[in-house]
Amino acid sequence: MKTLVEPGDSFEKWHQVTCRSYSVTQCANAPGGAAFRARVSQRGLGALALNEIESKLPGAATIRVTRGATDIRRDPRDEFFLWFALGGNTRFSQDERRVSMRPGDMVLHDQSRPFSLEFGEWSHAVMVAIPRALLTSRIGAADEFVARPVGREAKLAALAGSVLQQLMALHDDAPPALAQAAMDIWSTALEAELAPSQVEAGARDGRLAAVKRYLRARLGDPTLDGETIARDCHLSLRTLMRLFAAEGTTPGRWLWQQRLEASYRALAEGRVRQVSQAALEFGFTDLSHFSRAFKARFGRSPKDVQGKGG
Repeated sequence: MKTLVEPGDSFEKWHQVTCRSYSVTQCANAPGGAAFRARVSQRGLGALALNEIESKLPGAATIRVTRGATDIRRDPRDEFFLWFALGGNTRFSQDERRVSMRPGDMVLHDQSRPFSLEFGEWSHAVMVAIPRALLTSRIGAADEFVARPVGREAKLAALAGSVLQQLMALHDDAPPALAQAAMDIWSTALEAELAPSQVEAGARDGRLAAVKRYLRARLGDPTLDGETIARDCHLSLRTLMRLFAAEGTTPGRWLWQQRLEASYRALAEGRVRQVSQAALEFGFTDLSHFSRAFKARFGRSPKDVQGKGG
C-alpha cells in the first residue's frame, strides 16, 4: 500500500490528494486546527485502485464534499467507486438517494454524475475505483444501482467483503488477474441483491444442482477451473459465478470443501491406506498444503483421522 495522507497532514493536503486521486470536489466546511487526523492509502490491482480512507474530526464536526456539473466538466474522469464501509459514519447522496453506510455495507457511486459525501466524526472505508467499462461489461444497468446499499446482513455482502479483505492483505506484486475474479464476485453481489427478479429461482436452483453433480463426479481432477466448469456445463463464466454467489460462495471454494470432506470420509472409513492416496484421489497435488487445509477444516490431521477413524 502507498500512503498518500498520514496523521499529522493538514486537511488541505487531504482534500488536494483526494481531488487529485479520485474526483475534483468542493468542500464548504473544512475543519481547522491540528485536531483533524486522516490516513489515505492506495494500491493498484490490475485496472482497479483500492483505497483505504480514514478520518477523525474533533467533537461532532463533519466534512461534506460535493461534486457538481462544473467540477465534472473540469475533471472528465469516468469511473465507478465501490465503497465498503468499515466503521464510523459515512453518508453518500446521489440521484436523490441518501445512504448512511453501516460497517459491512457495500455501496456503488458513479463519479461521472453529481454527488455529495459526508464524513462524520470518525469515518473508515475502503473505496475501489473501477473503470466504467469494467463494470458495465458485467452489469448493463449499473447506473441504476448507485446509492442503493447491499446491506451487511446480506450473505453476498459478507462474501464481497471477504474478497476485499483478502485483496487488501496481499503483497503489492499480487497478480493483476485477481482483479477480474474480484469484479466477477462484486458485480454478481450487486446484481443479485439489487435486481433479484432477473434470475428466476427455480431455473437457478436446477442449474446449480447440475453443476454440483458435475463437480462431485470429478473431485479427483486437479485441472478443473472456472472456465472449464462453465464450458462443460454450458454456462457463461459470469452465470456460473452468480449461481454459487447466491449461496455465499464460489465454484472453487465449494469444490475445495467437497474434496476435503470426501478425503475425510475415505480416511475415516478405511477406503484408502495412505494419506497421499487420499490427497491425490481427490484432486490435491501438494501433500503439505492438503494436510494444512485438512487440519484447519476438521481440527485433526489426516494421519489422526486415518489412525482413529471418524
